[in-house]
Amino acid sequence: MYPSQSHEIYSFLPAVVRHTQPMGWFVEYYVLDTSTGKMVRRRNRIQKLVKRFRTVAEKKLAAQHIADSLNAKLRGGWSPLHQSEDSRLYTPLPALREKFLDAKKAEGCRSSTLTQYGSVTSLFLRWCEDYGFADRQSGTFLRPAAVRYMDYCADQHNRHRSYNNTLKVMRSFFQWAVEHCYAQENPFASIRTMKKEPKLRILVTPEARAKVTDYYSHHRPAMVAVCHLVYSSAIRPAEIRKIQIKHVHIDQHYITIPADNAKNHHERCASLTPQLVALLAPVIQQAASPELFLFGKNEQLAPDKEPANKDYFQKSWDRMRRATGLPKEMQLYSLRDTGLTDLLHAGIDPLTVRQHADHSSLAMTDIYTSHFDPSVNNAIYTQAPRF
Repeated sequence: MYPSQSHEIYSFLPAVVRHTQPMGWFVEYYVLDTSTGKMVRRRNRIQKLVKRFRTVAEKKLAAQHIADSLNAKLRGGWSPLHQSEDSRLYTPLPALREKFLDAKKAEGCRSSTLTQYGSVTSLFLRWCEDYGFADRQSGTFLRPAAVRYMDYCADQHNRHRSYNNTLKVMRSFFQWAVEHCYAQENPFASIRTMKKEPKLRILVTPEARAKVTDYYSHHRPAMVAVCHLVYSSAIRPAEIRKIQIKHVHIDQHYITIPADNAKNHHERCASLTPQLVALLAPVIQQAASPELFLFGKNEQLAPDKEPANKDYFQKSWDRMRRATGLPKEMQLYSLRDTGLTDLLHAGIDPLTVRQHADHSSLAMTDIYTSHFDPSVNNAIYTQAPRF
C-alpha cells in the first residue's frame, strides 16, 4: 500500500532498478499526483541503453547510475506529472555532440565556427572519459559537473581568452540541448567568464613603420601590402588572407569583405588609399581568374587557388619584429589600432572612423584607440599652456 491523501508528506518513492523477461531493464518509481493525492507508478525503459554493456555487472552499474540521477531530480522537486519525460534526456553525451554538430552544419555555420565547436566539445568528452563522467546522459550532466570541468579548464588555460571561448562553446552546446529537449537546464549558464586581461598592444610609431617597410621591402615585399591593408583599410589579418580578386574594386577604391569572411559576419566595404591602389592594381589586372585569392599559398602578392597559410602573416611579423628590435607589444594587429588613432588625429569624425573600423558602436572604437600614444606627451609638453 502506497501513501494516499493522508500521507501527503511523501512526494515520491525512490527509483529502483528492475529487470524482467518481457520488459528487460527499466527504472520504476512513484510520484505523488497532487490532484488526486495518490501515488502514481512510472516506469522508464532503459533496455536500449543498458544492452550496450557486455557483462551483467556493467549493466547493473549503468542502470543504477540512471536511477541515482533520476532520484537526484526527484529530490530537487521535479515531477514527470508536471513536465513530461522525454527519452532524449538519456542521450549519451558523445551522441549528443554528433547531433549538435550536424545541426550546426545544417544551419550553415562557417567552417571555422564548426571547427571550434568540434574541437572544444571533443576536449570536453575526453575530460568526461578521464574523470568518471563517460556514462553521463545529456539530461544528467548538471551544474556541479560543469563547474568541475571549468575549474579544470582554468588550470589548463593560462589566458582568459581560451577559458572564455571554451565556456562560450559549452554554453551554446547545452543551450542547443535544452532547446531540443535533450536537457532540462544549461549547466554552464550561470558560470561566470574570466576577467579579461588588458590587450598587450601599443601603437606602431612612424619610425617603427619605417623599419617595417624597409625590412619587408628587402625580405618579403608581399607583407608591405598586408601592412598597408591592416593600417590604412582596417582589414583584419584573418580577413586579408580570404580576399579574392573579385572582391577588389580598384576603380571604386574599395575592397568588399563578405559576411562569411568578416569577424562580425556583416558584409562591409573597406576603403583603399592611393598607395594601396598603386600596390594592388598591377596584380588585379594580371590575375587569370576573379576566383583566385589575392595572397596565395606561395605567400606572395600573387593570386593563387589556395589562400596563404592561416598563421603566415603573424609568423612573418614576429620574424620581422625580432630582426628589427621592435617591442613584443607592437603586434601586426597594432597597425589597425594605429591607423584608426591616426584617422582621429587627422580630424576624421568618430562616426566615419567607427564605420571604417566595422565597430558595433563608438564605445568599441574608443576601446581600440585608447592605447598609449607618445605623440600626446609631446603635444602636451610643447603646446600646453603654462601654469
